[in-house]
Amino acid sequence: MTEKNFSRRSLLKGAGVSAAGVAALGMFGCGSPKAATSSASAAAGAKGTHTWEVKPDPIKDVAKTVDTEVLVIGGGYSGTCCALSAAENGAKVILVEKDAMLNGHGVGGTGAVGSKVLDQMGISFDKPIEMERWVATCGNRCRESLVGKWFRESERCMNWFLDLAEKNGAKCMVTVGSRSVVHPEIDCYHMIMGGPIFEKHTMADFVEYMFESEALATGNCEFVYESPAVQLVQDGNGKVTGAICKAKDGSYVQYNASKGVVLATGDVSYNDEYLDEFAPIAKKVMTRLCSDKGNVGDGHNMAAWAGGAFQAGPWPLMMHPQAAAMYSGPFLFVNPKGKRFMNEATWVQGKCVGTMVNGGDDHCWSIFDSNFEADNTDSLQYGGGMFWDSFRAVGSTYADASASHKKEVLEGVEKTPDNYKVSDTIEGLLAQLDVDADEAKKTVERYNELCAKGEDVDFYKESHFLYPIKQGPFYATKLGVGLLAVVGGIHISDDFEVLNSEDKPIEGLYAIGNCAGDIYAYDYPINVQGNSHGRCLVEGKCLGEQLAGVYDKVKA
Repeated sequence: MTEKNFSRRSLLKGAGVSAAGVAALGMFGCGSPKAATSSASAAAGAKGTHTWEVKPDPIKDVAKTVDTEVLVIGGGYSGTCCALSAAENGAKVILVEKDAMLNGHGVGGTGAVGSKVLDQMGISFDKPIEMERWVATCGNRCRESLVGKWFRESERCMNWFLDLAEKNGAKCMVTVGSRSVVHPEIDCYHMIMGGPIFEKHTMADFVEYMFESEALATGNCEFVYESPAVQLVQDGNGKVTGAICKAKDGSYVQYNASKGVVLATGDVSYNDEYLDEFAPIAKKVMTRLCSDKGNVGDGHNMAAWAGGAFQAGPWPLMMHPQAAAMYSGPFLFVNPKGKRFMNEATWVQGKCVGTMVNGGDDHCWSIFDSNFEADNTDSLQYGGGMFWDSFRAVGSTYADASASHKKEVLEGVEKTPDNYKVSDTIEGLLAQLDVDADEAKKTVERYNELCAKGEDVDFYKESHFLYPIKQGPFYATKLGVGLLAVVGGIHISDDFEVLNSEDKPIEGLYAIGNCAGDIYAYDYPINVQGNSHGRCLVEGKCLGEQLAGVYDKVKA
C-alpha cells in the first residue's frame, strides 16, 4: 500500500481545526485491517475536508440536564482511573461510556519506574538513562517535560494502584525485561491478578472494573453506560462547560461539569480517515489486535471542534509481531520473496517496522532448527524482551522461558498449523511457507555461512545471536504485524489541558490516555515495559487529583 504524502497543514499542530461541535459516533482480539469510516467521515471526504474540520450544527433538543463537577468521557484505563481519583478526593463525578461495558486492552500489565514491590525485590533503575532512551526512541519529538512528569509521578501512582489491588485481593507479579545492550527493557511490568473482581472479568478489563468498584464505593461517582458523548458544550468565551450525550432511549442528555470535562476516549485504530492522514503505516499491518472497534476518534473530533490542536504527524504506533504466531526469538527472518531483510535480534516494535518496511509485507517467517530451546536459553543472557522472553516472572530462569516457548511451538504445529510449520528437511519446511522456496534455500545457506564465520556482515547482528539452521526437524513460525494502538493524538499541556494551535488551553477541557498526544512521538518506546498503561495510571490519577483541587498537596 502506498503511503499518503503529508501536507504541511497536516503536520502542524492544530491543522484545520475549528470550534465546538458534535462527535461522530462511531490483550487481544482480532479485527480486519480495514475499518469502515462513519457516514460523517465519508461526507467530509467528499467535500475535500476531514471530519474533524467540519463544524456540525449544535444539538438543541436536549431532554434532560444533569449537573456534576467532573465529567469523564470514556471507560477505559485512564478514564476509570481519573473518575476514581477525583471521586475519592471529594469531587462529584459522572463517567459516561458509549458501550455497555468498560474497555480494557492487553494483558493487564502496568509499567512503572518505581514501586514498593520493586523495592522489596531490590530492583531500581537509572531514571535519567531510561528517560533518555524513551525520548530518543521518540526521535526527540515528544515533549520532554510531559515525559519527565510521568517519571516523577510513576512510583507514587503505582503504589496507590498496588494498595487498591491488595485491598481487592489481587497480587502483583513483576516480569523480566531484556538484557539487550542496544534495546534493553527494564524489569518493571507489574501484572496484577487474583481476587473476586479479577475472577469475574478478563485480565484485560479487570483493572477498569476494580477502579469502578472503588469509585462507586466513594458515593461521589456515577457510571452511565450506552451513552456516547456527541457534542461538547461551550460558553460564549469558548470554555467547555459540559457535553451532550445520546442516551440509550435515543434522547439527548446534557451533562454540565463545573470543574472540567475529561476526554478519555481511546485511540483512532478503527478510523481509516485518521490513519490515512496521521499514521499511514498502520494500514500495512496484518490485523488490528485491539478488539474494541469503537476506537474511532470520538474524542479527537470533539477536541478539534472545540478549537483544540493535534500533535504533529506522523503519529506513533504501538505494535507487536504476534498477529500470527506468538513466539518471536532472535532467529532468521525470511520474507515472502525468500530474502533476509533485517537484524532479527531486536525489540518488538523494531521487528514490526522492519517486517513492513524492509521486508515489504505484513508478515515474514522465523526459521530455526531442533536446537531452538537451547539456543533460546543461551540468547536470553544477551537479549530477550516481550514475546522473546514472554512475560517471565522475576526470579524464574532462562530455561523456564525457553521450555515454555518450546511447548508453545510444538503445540502450535498441532493446533494452529497456519502459523507454525515443521519438517524433517529444510526443503520440506520451505515448501510449506508462502515464500520463494528456491530463494529461501539460498538465504538459509548464506545464513549458515555467516554463523560458521561468526560474523554477520550482511546485517551485523551480534555474533552471539548467530544460531545455525542445520539439525532437523526444522521449524518456522509466522511473524504477523499487529496494531495495538495509535499512541498520538490531541495536543495537551503538562496538566493535560487540551491546547489550541497557539499552545493556549481550551478552558475546561482535558485529554488523557491514548486520545492524548505529546508524551510519545515517531515511535513507541518499550524500554519501560507497559508504559502505555503506566501513562494511563499517572495521567488518570494526577488529573483526578487536580480537578478535585488536591494535586498541589500530594504531587511527587
